Amino acid sequence: MVVLGRLYGPAGVGVLALAQSILLGAAVIGKYGMDNGLMKFVGQEQPHINTMQLLRWSVGISLRVNLAIALAIFFGRTILGNLFQNEYLNSVLIGIAIATPAFTLSYLLSGFFKGIQKPATACLLEGGAIALVAALLVSILNLIMPDNGLATIGAAYALAAWLVLFHGALRMFGWITNIEGIKNFKDESEDKLLRKKFHSSSHEFFVMDLANLVQTVISVLIAGLMLSSEELGLFKSSQQMAMLISFVLIVINAILPPRFAKLNHTGEYEELERLARKGASLGVLVASPLIIMCLFFPHSVLTLIGDEFSEAAPLLQLLALAQMVNLATGSVGFILAMTGHERIMKNIAWLSSVVGVLLLLVLIPPFGAMGAAVGVAVILVMQNLIAVFFVWQRLGVWILPFPNVLSLSGVPTRNRWF
Repeated sequence: MVVLGRLYGPAGVGVLALAQSILLGAAVIGKYGMDNGLMKFVGQEQPHINTMQLLRWSVGISLRVNLAIALAIFFGRTILGNLFQNEYLNSVLIGIAIATPAFTLSYLLSGFFKGIQKPATACLLEGGAIALVAALLVSILNLIMPDNGLATIGAAYALAAWLVLFHGALRMFGWITNIEGIKNFKDESEDKLLRKKFHSSSHEFFVMDLANLVQTVISVLIAGLMLSSEELGLFKSSQQMAMLISFVLIVINAILPPRFAKLNHTGEYEELERLARKGASLGVLVASPLIIMCLFFPHSVLTLIGDEFSEAAPLLQLLALAQMVNLATGSVGFILAMTGHERIMKNIAWLSSVVGVLLLLVLIPPFGAMGAAVGVAVILVMQNLIAVFFVWQRLGVWILPFPNVLSLSGVPTRNRWF
């Protein structure tokens, strides 16, 4: 985003926002919640021969689905370009279609690496390394082929996605060779019960992902239909810069959820609460400097992308406040998901998303980019606070790094460990 903002201004960031949203949407459908399913099941009892069974099933399903999605994006790119009235989107989507299978498989491997407690590799595979490599490639391609303009975005994403997937596959094979019993694993029998449980859990995660997609993808697509490329670029830039506040959650959510699954499996809820609160407190502490910068010096933060982005300062301040809540609640959604309460988290996500979409449709026409920011902020805050309530009510676990206001208010809990 910073590279494109410097090269092409808000219009370039607007095209990136649409292309990324289509790619992320394709990934959510293609992985069908199996990345989180892998994290949960592999994290409960790894290393085990079932880990390879689960991975093989996931990759096979994902590959078939993603090839179909990639073809749909490729042949439907003209329709999408006309729909969003963006002349550059058509050419960018060629590369996005090529990137789709690799991008999605990287998410699957990320979930697997989380399960086997390799969080650093997992974080890189979950989009981070792809964005970094793509940024470097865009810079290089812009120097070599300056006349191609924004079309370089798609080419850079395609090459970056396959390079990162290749790296992840090498890491995977390296891990397999070091684990006895797994490196010689042959899937000679079908564990139908395991497969049924895995697909049932993945389905719940998929529905949760669809709801959470509203915040990162649907909001951008709705805004793209109602705003100009420049306005969309301002909204997306403020959203991305605000997300820097919660960057530490990417690391925390790569480490703690598999442990939540294991602690729930063994009934160690006191330790689960300790880990959850420690993660939330650490997140707030580490991100405090960024919170201060975004709230009190938003113009300076946004000018890192380009001087013309400074007018998005009010949007950044609002979204920064929402990210503060996101940090303070820590891994609340994963606690529910990893302790057998996926259905509750799914319903929370859907409720928040429906409210958010309605706000987007109502507020964007009169208020423009600020209306989009309000809708996204409401989704994030509403989802996390409702989840905090249910984590306390169902598990007796309090996450926020301050006194338990729900307990003091007399809210009962189905506590299993006091």
